[in-house]
This record gives sequence, structure tokens and C-alpha cells, in this order.
Amino acid sequence: MTKYFSSGWIAIALAASLLLVLSSSLQVAALTTPSSSKMIRNQKQHDYDDSSINKSMHSKPELSRRGFIGSCAAAAACTVLAPSSSNASPLHQTSDTTVNSNLIASAAEQEKISINPPTIPALTSFQESISGFISGSAVSTVKTLVKYPLDTATVRLQMPNTQYTLQNLPKLFSGSFDGIVAPLLSNIPAGAVFFAVKDATKSALKNSHTGLPKWALTSAAVAMALPPYWLIRNPSEVVKTRIQVRAEGYYEGMSTIDAFQLALAQADGNSTKAGISELYQGYSENVLYGFPADIIKFVVYDYLSGGKGKSSVSPGEGAVYGALSTGVAQLVTTPLDVLRNRIMAVSKEEQDRDVKLSYVDRLAKIAKEEGVGELFAGTTPRVAKAMLSGAIQFATYEETKQKIGQFFIKK
Repeated sequence: MTKYFSSGWIAIALAASLLLVLSSSLQVAALTTPSSSKMIRNQKQHDYDDSSINKSMHSKPELSRRGFIGSCAAAAACTVLAPSSSNASPLHQTSDTTVNSNLIASAAEQEKISINPPTIPALTSFQESISGFISGSAVSTVKTLVKYPLDTATVRLQMPNTQYTLQNLPKLFSGSFDGIVAPLLSNIPAGAVFFAVKDATKSALKNSHTGLPKWALTSAAVAMALPPYWLIRNPSEVVKTRIQVRAEGYYEGMSTIDAFQLALAQADGNSTKAGISELYQGYSENVLYGFPADIIKFVVYDYLSGGKGKSSVSPGEGAVYGALSTGVAQLVTTPLDVLRNRIMAVSKEEQDRDVKLSYVDRLAKIAKEEGVGELFAGTTPRVAKAMLSGAIQFATYEETKQKIGQFFIKK
């Protein structure tokens, strides 16, 4: 059991160390965001034009609330001390009054800008859906290509009585790109639908002023997005998993079409319903796995980003936050991943003997018969894959969302 947990504890320690460093650096990073720079530029544009007044008042470029009050007091003092004799020039009196009025008005305007900074118009639910759809497509494409070898290694290590080990890396990663065509073709539309539904749902709930906390909004949005996501992705996930583990009848270099045909041939019966049932083997387990995994990921990401909007999160920050949040989420949900992959790796007919076992009973059976450590099999490549995938996902996602959001705002 120690060998399975050691890598997990190392990953947790690494994540904790990065979090400590990150928490101290975020305060500095927040001061250099585009929005902060924009505020400073706006304040400088409203500085006083009269250099002599600035010099006598000793005012700073950025006028604070205290500066505003001081300016008003100084203006009042100037008015009292101004020449009040009857022989004073009317033009001189008018000039002093104008200067004092302009000073107060400029200070008031500056204070208004400091209190009410310019805001970026919020996107509608439909615009959020479109931007999420495009961002999700980009994310899924990049993630699938980069993380696939680590995904193959993870699945192979999670199988019962596996012949693969971390000590024999050449064998573990042999043919690690086999079966990539199916998930690549399905993950793109699936990811697009997921982010479209999630962003639209979250935006609609937020605009309806339900009063729900941010984590509840995220949880509700993820719950709405997962069923259609796995509805699109599940068939390719079944075929991919069986090719990766070299399940009975599947072999290295097998084409995607041949793999789908074999999966349909393994169905219990020749009916269309039986074929669909075979391709959706493990659907409920995938949704049950995805719900806590995605909620933990997005909630932790929102927490690390400080709740900043997508216009305030740079791709670099998104990559760091995404790597940490995804790594934590995947480490915690490893037992659920082990169970779903084992279910998808075999035909429905072979699973029928465990059909009466509940989800929890199946997890308990693995722990009882093979040891608790088997529930965390493949932790090392899984956490590594998760952190790489999370960094890519959120960096690509935030960058794409920002570009699309700017496009809608300009329109």
C-alpha cells in the first residue's frame, strides 16, 4: 500500500508548497493587473493642469479621499484670505473664484473616479454560452493531444492484475497514442458543450440574483453540464480504454473503426439497443466521478484566483491556478477513476455478475479483495497528467474567453 500512497503524499506536499508561495505572490500580482494599470492611467489624466497650484498645495498625482478633503479646505482658506476691499479688481476676484471652483470640481471628479472605477459590461447568458463553446473546443483539443500518453499509463496501472509497472516505463508507454482518434473527435464537441452549458447556467443564475454563494453557482453549473458532456464522450471513452489496456480482442495499432465494430459485436444481442448499451458502459459512473472532480477543480480554481473575473486572470495565472486545482481534484477522486475505468474496460456481459452491487459496494470490494492501495493505483501519472492538463485547460480557456469577451464588448 505504501508504494501507492508515497507518490500521492509527494504530490500533496508539492501542491502545498506551491500554494504557500502562490499565496504570498498573489498580492503583488494583483497590483500589476491590466485593470489596476488602467485605473492609474485614468487618475493621471485628471491631474491638475495648473502647476503652480500643485506646487503650493503639495498634491499627489493620485488624489485620495484625504487629498480631496484637503483640497477643499485649502480652497476655502484661499477664499477667506483673498483681497476683499472695494478697490480690488473685479477681474482678479473672478479669477480667484474660478480657480477655486475648478479645483473643487476637479477634486470631486477625481474622487468619483477613485470610488467608481470603469467597469467592463457583463456578457449575456447567450454570449457566455458562445464564448464557452469556442473556449471548450480549444481546451479539449490541446488537452487531449498533450496528456494522452499519461492517461494511457494511468489506465493501464489501474487494471486488476495488471502487467504494467512504473519500473518498466518502455512497456508502460508503448503504443501510448493508440486509440487517440476517437477521444479527439468526441472530446472537442463534448468539451465545447460542457463549457457552453456551464457558463450559460452560471451566468443565468448570477443574473437572476438568487443570492447563492459562488461555490453553489459553480456546483449547479457543473451538474447541468456533465450529463450532456458524457452523453457525447462516453462511447469514445469506452473504446479508448479498451484499446489502452489491450482488452480481449483489442490490439496495438487497432483502428478506431475496428474498435467500434468490435465493441458493438461484444454487445449482449444484435439489437441496436444492445449496441448502444455497450458503448455507454460506465456512463453513470463517469457522471458520478465527474461531478466531485469538476466541482473540486472549479471551486478551488475560483478560490485561488480570488474570484477575479476572466478579464483579470492572465494566461500565466490561469495555468498556475489550473494546475494546482486540477491536481488536488484528481488526487482526491482517484478511487472513483479506478472504478469507472475498470467498468469500461470490460464488456457489459462480463459486468453482469456485479450488477447487483452498488457503487459504494464495488469500491468496498476492490479494497477488501485487493487492498486499499489499489484504489489509488496510477496516482503518479494521474496527478502529473492532471496538473499538466489543468495548466493547459485554464490558460487556454482564460485566454480564449478574454478574446471572445472583448469581441462581444466591441460589438
